[in-house]
Amino acid sequence: MRNKFKQITLILLFVMLQIQMSASCNQHENHNQSKSPIKPIKEKHLIFKPVIDTLLKKGVDSAYIYKLLDCDETNFDEKYIKINVTGYLKKTDYSHNYNTRSVQKSKEFLNENIEILKQAEKKYGVNKETIVAILWVETKLGTYLGKNHIPSVFFSTALVNLPQYIQVNIKELDSLNLDTAKYNQLIEKIHTRSRRKADWAINELVAMSKIDKKNMLQFHSVYGSWAGAFGMSQFLPSSYYKHAVDGNNDGKIDLFNKEDAIFSIANYLKNHGWRQNDVYMQRKSVFAYNNSSAYVDAVFKLANKLK
Repeated sequence: MRNKFKQITLILLFVMLQIQMSASCNQHENHNQSKSPIKPIKEKHLIFKPVIDTLLKKGVDSAYIYKLLDCDETNFDEKYIKINVTGYLKKTDYSHNYNTRSVQKSKEFLNENIEILKQAEKKYGVNKETIVAILWVETKLGTYLGKNHIPSVFFSTALVNLPQYIQVNIKELDSLNLDTAKYNQLIEKIHTRSRRKADWAINELVAMSKIDKKNMLQFHSVYGSWAGAFGMSQFLPSSYYKHAVDGNNDGKIDLFNKEDAIFSIANYLKNHGWRQNDVYMQRKSVFAYNNSSAYVDAVFKLANKLK
């Protein structure tokens, strides 16, 4: 009788655990996220088999892989295949980030959070104006966090090096009216970027598994940019793992919290060579944050207007 009772108890605990995991997959950091059509679990496993196999070879726990894949929110989306390989062809205009409204909103944020910004500035040696400028350019001070499911971004992007998706991106060139030499040059670049982006996505999924193993963050419910960055500071999982810090000393690192985001930005820049009174190293550290010269220019133009 006692053994039968134990068996029933174990069954009930298992059922409750499954219900809890299912429920947690449906809780979101961002309630305005975009959703892809939900695919049957077996179909998803088949679609992502190349990714699963690569992650297993890299030592990622199979339980973690399937925990992410078996959430309704995790789905393949071809838009990540395209934008993460050929998106660079459309140049981003950052000029609106240092217009009158941007300066006004950023100054208001700086004044309202002056104490925490001064603390971060003192600890890491990174000026508060640059921290605020990055927060503005990245997420408009946390008001736009992105609507893309982070696991879906990386699982999808990890497939970009498959022949059929290379062809999808080559087809994107058809609308550009290129001469033959330029067309062939870009085809070669697509092949190169596809290899690099697939490796990048795999490495970010590996970072996510490390974060999960340390119980730092559950990614099944995290939403952010099409490039896989999340939080007010828009960190990639690998950046979160290496550079994110607990700014408000509450025992957890939450980049959707402004104190943690502020301290994490400062820590990231310091770790990438930021030095006081060294403009070259300051620009280099911000370039590491986003490898776009136009982005770096926008951050410093806004920061200078906040002084």
